[in-house]
Amino acid sequence: MKRLLKIIFALLILLLFVGTAGILSQLIDIPWLSYEVDELLYNYPWLFTFFEWILLILGGLLFLSLIVVLSVSGRRKRLIVKNGKNRIEIPKSTVEQLVEDAYSTIIHPDKTKMIVKIKGKEKVAVKLKVDVRSKERFQPLAEEIKQTIQSALDTALESIDSHVTVQLREKEPTESTVLGKKQSRVI
Repeated sequence: MKRLLKIIFALLILLLFVGTAGILSQLIDIPWLSYEVDELLYNYPWLFTFFEWILLILGGLLFLSLIVVLSVSGRRKRLIVKNGKNRIEIPKSTVEQLVEDAYSTIIHPDKTKMIVKIKGKEKVAVKLKVDVRSKERFQPLAEEIKQTIQSALDTALESIDSHVTVQLREKEPTESTVLGKKQSRVI
């Protein structure tokens, strides 16, 4: 199936290349190619429709590439914080590393699943999502995590305001944790 898709894609690219060369030969006088394309257009009038479709496809591809370029530029690897008239750029990986280091001092990272989301314009906002088995049992620990991460960010980012939010999500136990080791896992 992949081979068939590759062949179809390659043929489409070849048709686009030939069509583009044909259209270009009508705009710019290319010695051999312009003469051949003129003769083909005279003998086969359906090639006008082919060239129109080539132009539509190329325009669509250009529009899609514009959308991709605009959507990718929105995802930055640097966090830009405005402090008055000054702009401060901080790598997001640095903030993530600070959060993970502060988090690992309280709970080992393998014990829970953690997701870090970082935003910021006026201040650095860190949203931490932690999967736990019981929200009630881990609520005091969530406050401790929040305080530890907040103090680590305040120490590292001295002049920048920061805000930490810890969200606990209760996760359901999987079947492998429900069954004991001595019970059979074959159903």
